[in-house]
Formats: sequence, structure tokens, C-alpha cells
Amino acid sequence: MMFTKQYEQAIALIDKAYQENTELVSVDGVEYPKEFLYAKRMIAALEAFQKDASEEVYLAARCQHLFRWEIPRNTYPMDRKGYHQWRTYLYTYQANKTEDILNEVAYNADSIGIIKDMIEKKNLKSSTDSQLLEDVVCVVFLEFYLDDFIAKHKEDKEKLKRIIKNTWLKMSDQGHQAALKISFKEDVKSLVLEAVS
Repeated sequence: MMFTKQYEQAIALIDKAYQENTELVSVDGVEYPKEFLYAKRMIAALEAFQKDASEEVYLAARCQHLFRWEIPRNTYPMDRKGYHQWRTYLYTYQANKTEDILNEVAYNADSIGIIKDMIEKKNLKSSTDSQLLEDVVCVVFLEFYLDDFIAKHKEDKEKLKRIIKNTWLKMSDQGHQAALKISFKEDVKSLVLEAVS
């Protein structure tokens, strides 16, 4: 893929910012800042899902969790309402931080608006790019983070089923097909199929 010079400059700044994330995770013996690993997984999933996606989608995917570590979940009430407040604030916070970086490299203003809308999950049903990004977000969650989520909430099967179903409802038919190709463990696969049936 041939993207603009500003794109390459922005990626360098974005990846540098991810190194500020001090929470590390280890995969195959290699340690990564937690949210940087998430960003890498997002890009790999996007390439597998729709390699010829626009430059804006690639940037929005890479910035999906940018600076998330600065607003910990426990800064909001640890209930469902608090979760939604936290998540809504994060969308705007991350979109604005992304805008700051893109402005540093004189990125196209119209494109910045598109990228911010995707990060803030606007126009999901009317924008093919926003829906594409949401499909990738959901596939990455199901493939890499669902096991840990199940382990954390194993005592509340109904909650697990609700979260999986809500995730499923956010996805397009193409997203569903991608999700069904994930190599789930048998018990996880059973739970997913039960939730979405």
C-alpha cells in the first residue's frame, strides 16, 4: 500500500506515544506496551479483513486505544453506567489526542474529521468506513480478549452472553463471517453460538 508522507510521519509519532504505556504484556516471549499490542492486532486484523481500506481507516484503527492508559477504568464508577460514561469520554479523548498528532504532521483537515468520527464511533450505520472499523474492533475483541473476559466474569453467564450478543449486533454480515473463522476453544465457541443464536 502506498500512503502519504504525512501518514508515515503520523505513524512514527503514534507508535512513539504508545511506548508511554507502562503496562506490559508478553506474547511469545516478547513484551509490548499493552495498548501498542492492541494497535498492532487491529492493523493485522484490518489487513486480513480489507487490505485495501483507506488511509483514514488504517489511522483510526491504529489510534483506537491511543492514550487509553491515561484514563483508567477505575476513574469512573465500577458499574454499568460508569462503564458507559468512561467509554464515551474515552472516545472523545482519544479522538482529540489523535487530532493533535495528525495536526503535528499537517495531515489533511477533512481526513482528520473522518478519522475522529470513526474513533468516536459516529455514523456506524451510514459510513462504510466506520462500520469496517467496528467490524475489526469486534473481531479483535473476540479473537484476543474474549477468553480473558470470560475468565473475569465466569460467574455471570448471562452478562457474558449479553456482551457477546451486543458485540455481534454491532457487526456487519462480513464481520460475522470473519468472526466465525476464529479458532475458538470449544467451550468459548459454544458460548458464542448460544449468545448469538
